[in-house]
Amino acid sequence: MASVTRAFVKLALLLPVAFVVATAGCTSLTRDPVPVDQMAGAQVPGMPGVRGWGGETSPWLQADLVQSARDEQEEIVPRNPDGSRYYHVLALSGGGAQGAFGAGFLYGWTEAGTRPKFKIVTGISTGSLIAPLAFLGSEYDEQLKDAFTTITSENVFEMSLPFFGGEALTSTTPLANLIERYIDEEYLTRAAQIHAAGRRLYIGTTDMDAERLVVWNMGAIAASGHPDALALFRNVMRASASLPILFPPVYIDVDVGGRRYDEMHVDGGIMTQVFFTGLSLDLVAAARDVEAPVRGGSVYVIRNDKLSPAPEPIDRTLLAITGRAIAGMIKTMAVADLTRIYLVTEQVGGEFNYVGIPDEFVWEGQEAFDREEMRRLFEVGRELAASGNPWRTVPPLYDERKLR
Repeated sequence: MASVTRAFVKLALLLPVAFVVATAGCTSLTRDPVPVDQMAGAQVPGMPGVRGWGGETSPWLQADLVQSARDEQEEIVPRNPDGSRYYHVLALSGGGAQGAFGAGFLYGWTEAGTRPKFKIVTGISTGSLIAPLAFLGSEYDEQLKDAFTTITSENVFEMSLPFFGGEALTSTTPLANLIERYIDEEYLTRAAQIHAAGRRLYIGTTDMDAERLVVWNMGAIAASGHPDALALFRNVMRASASLPILFPPVYIDVDVGGRRYDEMHVDGGIMTQVFFTGLSLDLVAAARDVEAPVRGGSVYVIRNDKLSPAPEPIDRTLLAITGRAIAGMIKTMAVADLTRIYLVTEQVGGEFNYVGIPDEFVWEGQEAFDREEMRRLFEVGRELAASGNPWRTVPPLYDERKLR
């Protein structure tokens, strides 16, 4: 997440000015948040059950996952000789502009001819921008390449000092426009069709009021037929990629007992860097419920960053120390998330596969979203996918030799 950290530090230079201007007005933006004792009952108007809390099994999401097992088509979900099912799952992490690595890796994976069709795709932060196109399959690789090799910072955010009680240093109107370019009515129709065939797409956001991860069933949103489905789909993607302070929250209208409120949603990476089963749903139990036992499966985690230590002298300044501390905390969280996914995968007899940006890659751009650096990183991912066997079978910090 080096590029995002650099952007954070660069924009943080504006904080002293922003603080003086904002506090001079002594005003704040108004909203109508959900009362704490009613948060558990909040639903998106007209689309109940399209999300669940992270950290606990969601009856809505689990029931939908059971239905997905009933709907599965054999050409999407392979069968073992005994008729049991073998699942492929893709989990995409955060990483800002370094999402170009994940996009390039998927592109190269298709070229290598070994990319499977995934039962489940999950995305967090920049992973939430990759996941919807990855969910549709390899035929959308050119759109994925275009999205991560043609943009600059101007396509993601624009400076917007938080005058008089604002909520971020930038505006993400450009990001909203970028999402609209790829997520349209045609996309929604195709996503609904794939959802009906038994595959699932989940994106995570952070509900700032509840201080919890929210897992969104994006295919269910697409298949809802609600007139606001497209707007909600786009808003969830933008919220998941909205890093607080740098980017403003995204407000999502909800209903509690017939009254409307708003929820404040931001980057899902605040709560987890990457996610899979165990947070809100149980994939194996869902298949068991329809007497479709799972005999094996593969979880593929693409981490859009490096996780090994990167020693370097740190300047004795507030910004340098702050940036380094944030980067270190993100790395530690990511390692913990990967370890959790590994342990869950091992528990159900699946295969864990992990790939991240090679240690030798060094981001040389000065901008948060440097087009040339993103193109270079896209090619790194593309070449790595074609290298034969790019996957690690244990999380970082594990010694593979001791686990054999």
